[in-house]
Amino acid sequence: MANNAKTKKINLNFFIKLMIVIVIVFCVINTIRLRTTYNDQQKTERDLIQQKIRYQEEIDRIKEELEHEMDGDYIMRIAREKLNYYLPDEILFYSDR
Repeated sequence: MANNAKTKKINLNFFIKLMIVIVIVFCVINTIRLRTTYNDQQKTERDLIQQKIRYQEEIDRIKEELEHEMDGDYIMRIAREKLNYYLPDEILFYSDR
């Protein structure tokens, strides 16, 4: 009977140690996975902040264009630069350089 109780105690100790090892392995794996996810999220956040800055700069540039006084010279410049329009009596020279 004493031998049977000793065997049960050894089996119980083994089971407890096995469960502790399993819990520790699970925690380590989960911590590594969470850290990787956290690092990915930080990179995504940095990328989005840079994208937001670029968009804000573009918005500021467009607002500045809209606030610009629309005189004849401004309209001519926009027509030439953005729309590639030229006056009928102008002669255009193109270069491959």
